[in-house]
Formats: sequence, structure tokens, C-alpha cells
Amino acid sequence: MTHGLLGGICLDDYDKVPSPYDKYLKISKNVMIKTGTILCGEGFHFERREGKLVFNTHNFGVEIQEDVWVGSNCTIDRGRYRDTVIGKGTKIDNGVHISHNVIIGNHCIIGTGAILLGSCEIGDGSEIWSNAIIHQKVKIGNNCAVGANTYLRHDLEDNMVAYMTPNGMVVKPINETKKYKYLNGKCGVGSTW
Repeated sequence: MTHGLLGGICLDDYDKVPSPYDKYLKISKNVMIKTGTILCGEGFHFERREGKLVFNTHNFGVEIQEDVWVGSNCTIDRGRYRDTVIGKGTKIDNGVHISHNVIIGNHCIIGTGAILLGSCEIGDGSEIWSNAIIHQKVKIGNNCAVGANTYLRHDLEDNMVAYMTPNGMVVKPINETKKYKYLNGKCGVGSTW
């Protein structure tokens, strides 16, 4: 496979990004990457050709901007046609999967167990809660919220909330009077960049 990078890298025992990953992985200042997170592996993208599954290489990287927190045991795949980007100030809980080409805006919250499928885009200030799944190529606007255990298959405009109920999905304007406060404390586990 391309560049021998299929497996990605865990930075637990490194004080800098080693070669050849340094060509594909950009980490800005004040970034916390906790134990067991795998970065910059090639994404899961295959095409059927003459009855066989053929892997498509991923020649782009991962960019993690400043003041980002990435929890333990996350996976962040590198891009196939653009970098996978985590915007500044974003906080990602444990066990999150971020597929190839995903773009997460600034100051977002991604809850534990969330899955962001290939090429989806999350706007600034948005929140994706525990075990939510964002379908590939879905675009979520700024200041949106996606509730826990929600499978979102359609785009959301700015300032919208989507969540599941026993009667199906609810999508409506977000209540701007309710604000979430995220306390960012250093726990001392993992790699600080």
C-alpha cells in the first residue's frame, strides 16, 4: 500500500512526529492527544473493478490546529483528495472515529463514540454528541447540535439541532439561550504538542 502508512501512528512514545508521517501530519501548538489514538492511517475507500475490491490510495494528510483536545483511542484517517482537518479549539472525547477528508470547524465538541464518515463537514461551534453517526458528505452548519445516538443522513443549516425520539428524528432551530460550557483541564495522560 502507499507509503507504508496504512496502519497510521500512535504518538504515545514520541516527542515529535517521526518520518515519514511528518510529511502528512501537521500538529499545531497546545494540542493534547491522549493515549492510544491512531493518526494518519489511510482511510477505508474501495471501488469495485471487475468484481474485485480495489483500494484507493490517500495522498493527503491530517491537520490538527491549535488548542485541540483529542481523547484516548480515537482514529483520525488521512485524506484521499484533501487533508482531514480538525479546527482550532475543538475538543474530541474518547473513542471517536474521523474518516478521510472530514473537516471539523473551530471550537466544536465531538462526544464519545461518535463516527464522522468520509468527507463530512462540521461547521464552527457545532456539537456532535455520544454515538452519533454523521453520514458521508453531510454538511453541518455553524452552531448546530446533533444529539446522542442520532444517525444524520442530511445536511443541517446553521443554528439547527437534530436528535432522535421514539417517533423519529426531530430537526428544528436551536435554542440559543442554552449554552454548553466545556472545561478544558490537562489530565497529564498522552502526548502534549
